[in-house]
Amino acid sequence: MGMTTESLIYDMAFRVRLYMASKVSEQKVGDLTDRESLIIELIGMKGNMSISEIGSLYPAVSNSTISTTITKLWKDKKLVDKRILPENQRVTTVTLTDKGRQILKEIKRNQSDVFSTISVSLGLSPDQVEYFHDILKNAIRFFDETMELELNDN
Repeated sequence: MGMTTESLIYDMAFRVRLYMASKVSEQKVGDLTDRESLIIELIGMKGNMSISEIGSLYPAVSNSTISTTITKLWKDKKLVDKRILPENQRVTTVTLTDKGRQILKEIKRNQSDVFSTISVSLGLSPDQVEYFHDILKNAIRFFDETMELELNDN
């Protein structure tokens, strides 16, 4: 009997993580931590998020840690703007600044280089690529529904 789908996914994900660690560490954008990069990417995809929305995606991380991270991105790094909603002053929303959008472009460019290599490693024919895109879209939809994400398609 061959390997299970789960073990193949694990083996592939492990190799991808190793490959990304070797490439991304060389191409790290600014001095961003992984959490800061992911928050920048989330805000970039969503366009505008409340601090509590961001925190809800990190159940293992305290809200104060998320708030501190966002404050650092706002105050120290000037990558996000914070705004208190006039209609509900308990809600603070976060958007990317121009500098934040530039950093997001760099993050995406670096990741695109890594993912291009991964795509080449699959050695798919044009028909297989189309089928693989459908599979990836199904997986994306699954995770969006599971995590109740409503992200913009960028």
